[in-house]
Amino acid sequence: MRSATERSARVLDCACGIGTDAMVLAHAGFQVTATDAGPAMVAEARRRLPAEVEVLVARWEHLPAVVTGTYELILCLGNSLVHAGSHKAMVSALSAMHQMLAPNGMLIVDSRNWELLYRERPRIVAADRVRERDGVRACCVYVWNIPERFGEPCLAELLFLLEHPDGSVTHRRHPIDFQPFTPADLETQLTETGLAVVGSTYRPDRQRYAFACRAAE
Repeated sequence: MRSATERSARVLDCACGIGTDAMVLAHAGFQVTATDAGPAMVAEARRRLPAEVEVLVARWEHLPAVVTGTYELILCLGNSLVHAGSHKAMVSALSAMHQMLAPNGMLIVDSRNWELLYRERPRIVAADRVRERDGVRACCVYVWNIPERFGEPCLAELLFLLEHPDGSVTHRRHPIDFQPFTPADLETQLTETGLAVVGSTYRPDRQRYAFACRAAE
């Protein structure tokens, strides 16, 4: 039985986006499958990733029907799980991930520290670096509208400032609703799916945290 850290381990990146994490893992020797619910993200990931990486369109709850086999390591990173949108949907997503785990496999899921965000109530938060792709430099700025009460959804407008090779600047706007949850909420949802938290990076003063999970004994 392989462990999650063996270079030959099967890894499922089930929130792959444009494939950044999947690319690092593939080049490190892991057997990687990458999925995302967004067809445009999957198309870009396919363009960027090595041919041996299988890249599929799949919502989390559909993973067992779309993806074959089981995995020693499953990743759900990038503060992705909040996009499930509700407690019920998150449990459904996590349950599907659990079904894809090999015996003694590990799921790693990360999240924004929503309690800290609601305490600090920032208005405008810029990304910590400018990124470049195909000659276009981009900076992402979050414009937050955070309600007074924690349980109420908050709205973030993502503003992408794009500098093109000819020096012109354009922008794109993407409003997104987030339903916040606490680390205790997430642990409860994991427990409901038969998973147990075996490691945590959570600290009250840190903006993000991750849980490492295995099947509960």
